[in-house]
Parts: sequence; structure tokens; C-alpha cells
Amino acid sequence: MDTRRIGELLVDAGAVQAHDVERALALQAATGGRLGSILFRTGAVGEDALLRTLGAQLDAPLLGVDAPLPADASMLAAIAESGIPPDWFIDQRVLLWRATDGTPGWAAQDPLNPLVLQALAGSALGTMPVLHLARRHDIDRGLDHLGREQAVDALAAGSDKALRELAEEAPIIELVNNILAQAVEAGASDVHIEAGPAHFVVRLRIDGVLQTRMTQPMERFAAVASRIKLISGADIAERRLPQDGRLSTRVGGQEFDVRVSTAPDVHGESIVLRLLPKQRADLALEHLGMEPDHLVLVRAWAQEAHGIVLVTGPTGSGKSTTLYSMLAAADDGHRKMITVEDPVEFQLPGITQIQARADIGYSFARALRAILRQDPDVIMIGEIRDLETAEIAIQAALTGHLVLSTLHTNDAVSAFTRLINMGIEPFLAAAPVRGLQAQRLLRLLCPACREPAGAPPSILAELHAVPGWDGRAEWYHARGCAACHGSGYRGRTGIYELIPVDEELQALVARNAPQDQLRAQVTARGLRTLRQDGLLKASRGLSSLEEVLRVVSH
Repeated sequence: MDTRRIGELLVDAGAVQAHDVERALALQAATGGRLGSILFRTGAVGEDALLRTLGAQLDAPLLGVDAPLPADASMLAAIAESGIPPDWFIDQRVLLWRATDGTPGWAAQDPLNPLVLQALAGSALGTMPVLHLARRHDIDRGLDHLGREQAVDALAAGSDKALRELAEEAPIIELVNNILAQAVEAGASDVHIEAGPAHFVVRLRIDGVLQTRMTQPMERFAAVASRIKLISGADIAERRLPQDGRLSTRVGGQEFDVRVSTAPDVHGESIVLRLLPKQRADLALEHLGMEPDHLVLVRAWAQEAHGIVLVTGPTGSGKSTTLYSMLAAADDGHRKMITVEDPVEFQLPGITQIQARADIGYSFARALRAILRQDPDVIMIGEIRDLETAEIAIQAALTGHLVLSTLHTNDAVSAFTRLINMGIEPFLAAAPVRGLQAQRLLRLLCPACREPAGAPPSILAELHAVPGWDGRAEWYHARGCAACHGSGYRGRTGIYELIPVDEELQALVARNAPQDQLRAQVTARGLRTLRQDGLLKASRGLSSLEEVLRVVSH
């Protein structure tokens, strides 16, 4: 610990001028208060410079820079464990938490206040917490959350109101809004609210992986579930049957459509909210992470006059985003473009988008029949789910329309098998298809903390056989830091397998050849598999080998 006064340290660091310190000392003599706080309030020094200097003086790390910001759940648990009333922390502007290793920590707007030091030293934690410094807005955020928790607790404990009234109380509204705000801030695609015996958990799907962000007492679950049902148009009294709902909201300056799904479970209900931004700025094909040869091929498919292009992969693999990007690439201003989707995920200017509604009998097949009377050039079908939809799509492709759609299959060549299993005749399955694409989403390494790594000889040997590899390899693995919330990854990119359908492949499909023969024909043409495309990206340091093997094992 540096024993010099804060004014001297700031002057030595070049953060303030000596005359600023003299003026602040005079003000301090007249009104009292901490010198650093006076310098900050008068604008003589910025908060970050003040905290860095104070941190060096007190040997205290800065939250969000030298140490991760504490999770809300850890703060609530530590405050409850301390035996000190929560209102005291709000009044004294003090944060308290336990780190992941169990060590208690604290931060305060005035970390030198003797009353605060005395209270924490005598708490029920059993040991004096470790001092940290924190920016004012981080303290405000933590105390705002604590204040909301206090309000919700008081409401849940002291009210016997009906659920509808409870769902419209300000603390419940703020809690649900806070859940949505956290999801948007974290870049989550889905919010999972899962009931348990004593608590319910809020988990966010970030870059395809679920992360726990909040734990709440089960006493609040009914009110939270009712609030979500109320704003999404579901029945708040129905807890025994699954329900679907929709709502539009504005969070963090963005407009979102939110799909809500509820399902009963042994502890209550499971609620999943899918966040769909109404506007997307990254729908250009160049932003999907395709290699140059793949990009050329997809652009060519988007300009086809007729035929079918099928994008395959499991749920959450980015198929819809790829279709939207292909639509944007195909939109030359001279073609009529219509989509039928369930739901309409992104709104695209200049394109007619139709929402299928199975609950009122407006199925994909029925919508497609209506679309064909609208004189379209390009048709996008959200998903081919049944024989009727597949038949109409194939007839449309054979009569001069370009059809873009998705199928749920493990790889690209399996799309033919899926169509035949639906009941399509093999020769009809083969004739209209122009291209097949399989894809997965791969997490990108956090550039702030990735570390050099090696690769086993078997992987290096496999890489040598990858079409398009330039002979260079730079491997990294994930470590984790505050910037990526400890995951080691930030953002995602796609890995792809693209198959142009030639006459030889069509002939094999028409003869209903087994899938291994179809795969052998594709392999002989030197086309990259999903795994090979993933290895190519890992060898460039974009992702880790572990992530590639997690997403595509073979």
C-alpha cells in the first residue's frame, strides 16, 4: 500500500494539475468530504484515472478490469449470509459478494468509510471481505438490482392478490423487463426460465450454449410466469397444457419479436422465450463465414431461374439466416419474391412475407397454393415438413420458380433420403434440386484471451487432405476472461458443406441408390465436409479444435 496522499499520487501520475489539488483542498476544508471525490465532482479528474490511482494506493483491484463484475445471484446470497439488512447496503452504497472460489469481496462508493469497515468486519461472514474498487455505474447497477429484489420480496410476502393483479405490479414488471434486458445485452438468442423445487433458474443461450444468469425463489415464479403469459397473449390460468404466445417489445433501443413457449413440468412450468430482432444488418452473404469457393457457389444458386436449393441442419444451426441472406442476394429488383414462414423471423424490405398459422388451418401447403397465384419468381419456404408441402415445392420448381427451403437432416446428401422418406418419388426428388447445403454454427475464440495450442498428428494428417487448405496452421484454444464472461468464446460463424447437384448424382438418386453411394460420389468430387470446413477455420485460429470436435465429431 502506498502511504502517500491521493493528491500527490494523482499529480505524480499526471492525472491532475497541482493547482487543481490546491483548489480541491480548499474546498475540502470548507465543506468536508474525500479529496478524490471532490476532484471527480469538479471535473478535475476522470473516474477511471481516479480509481486506478486509488487502486494503486490501496492495493485493490478494479471490478470489470482487474476482476470480473460479481453476478447478481452471488451478491444476493452474500448479503443474506452477512446478517446485515439489505437496506443498509443500499443506504451506504456498498456491494458484497462471494467470488467463484468462495472468497468474499466488497466495494463501496466510499471505501474508506470507518462505519462501513466496522460493519463488514463484524458481519456473519466470518472473515473480512477483500476490498475492490468499482465505477459508480457498476455500483448503481448492483444496488438497483438489490432494490428490485427487495420490492419483489415485499410484494410476494405481503400480498394475496390474484395472479393477474400481481403480474401488473411494478416490481414484477421490472423483474421480467430486467430478464429481457440481460438477454439482449448478452446477445442471447433464447431465455429459459426453469422451475425447481425451491428456486427457479433463468438461463440464456449465448452463442449456442446455455449459461445460468439468475436464480430466484419459487415464491416468485407464479407471478413471473403470469406476467410473461399476460404480455404474450397466453392464458394465465392454464398451467396444465403447453401454450404458445407472441409479443413485440423494445429493449436496449432494438425492436424484438419474442416467441413464447410454455410446457408443464413436475415443478411447475418451463418457459422459453426466443428473441427475434425485427431488423438485421448482417444479412449479407459475406457475413456468414463462408470460404470464397462456397460464396461463389451460393451466389450462383441465388441467381438460378428455377429449381430448389435446400439448406439442412438441426434447430439453431443458422438455416433461416442463410435463407434470408440468399434472398437478399437474389433480390435484383426485377423478381417477385415471396416467403411463407412460421414465424416471420426478420422483416426484409421489398419482399412479401407471409406468416403461416397452423392453429387456424393456414398451413405451409395452403399458403404455398396461394403464393403460386401471386406470380412469384422466387419462393422461400421456412421448412419442408410434410409430403404435401414437398410436392407443391417440387411442382413450383419444375414450373419455373426458384424455391429456397430448409430440411432437418444431419448432412447435405441426406436431404434426398428425407424427401423420399416423406413419400416423394425418387426421380421427382432428384430432378429439381440445384444445390444442397448443410451447416452448423461454430463459436469464435475470444481474441482477448485465446492462447496458442497444438494439434495431434491425426488431425494434422486429416488437415492435409482438406480441399482449399493453404498449408498454414495456427492453432489456439479457449482460456476465458472478463470480456467473454469466462467462456473463452465470443460470437459465432458458420461451417458449411455445399453440394452442387450434377447429372451423375441425380441419376443415382433417381435409381434410389443407397446413401453411402451418394456420399461416395460427392467425396470423389473433392467437396469439403462440415468437419473439414471446421478444421480449416480452426487452423486459422478462428475457433478451437475442441469446439470443432464438439460441433462435428465425424
